[in-house]
Amino acid sequence: MAAAILTKRFAIVAGRAAAYLHGFDGFQPPKPVIMVGRDENARSPLARVIRSNRFETVRRVRKRGLIVTDEAETVMTLARDLTPTRLETTVDWLLARKSCSVDDLRRVVDLSEGVPGVAKLRPIVAFRLPDAYQPPTTELERLLFRLLDDPRLPRYERQMPMPFRRLQATVDAYLPAWRLIVEGDGRRWHTRRADYERDRLRDNEATAHGYAVLRFSYEMLRHDRPACLDTMLRAGHVRQSA
Repeated sequence: MAAAILTKRFAIVAGRAAAYLHGFDGFQPPKPVIMVGRDENARSPLARVIRSNRFETVRRVRKRGLIVTDEAETVMTLARDLTPTRLETTVDWLLARKSCSVDDLRRVVDLSEGVPGVAKLRPIVAFRLPDAYQPPTTELERLLFRLLDDPRLPRYERQMPMPFRRLQATVDAYLPAWRLIVEGDGRRWHTRRADYERDRLRDNEATAHGYAVLRFSYEMLRHDRPACLDTMLRAGHVRQSA
């Protein structure tokens, strides 16, 4: 990395190389990656080169004697290469570790209009902001019950009380023929984190009583209804065959 930086007048470590130096989960030693200004040549015999329109304002820290993009800036340089799922996992790992804040990530996104990968990172960050959109319960239920009204699905009960041994719970929908519980999740990311233990207890109790549980987020119900329906049909087929 030190040799790669010396191939340019001004360069800092970025991308997967920065992720490795920061200790991001799951990132192994990569080929060197450096960031330079927009006017610099993008060729280097030793490294992959990322050119940045705002090189002078990119936040940086020192790691192992090298100047490296900070955690939030590193996520932005990773966004162009990672799948949405891997990118989301990386963001959540950083937030849980408190290596950076969601406001740090929002700042980078706001400054990176037009940068490759920002379209993937923006909704991931927006969903985690304290003022993220929270769908009304009625809107979430409308989408969920519209899905469940499909004629290919068996009869279901709405707002069904479930007398589990360790707790009493009311589920959004229950399909008796498949012993299948279906929940719509419209809670904010912060609320979901706070309710994590309770949700795991509910799901574990359902499994212990022989039920299967499917959870669909608001975004899934709104934008990918066919996939949600396909998941339910496949789950039902497995439940009938068991």
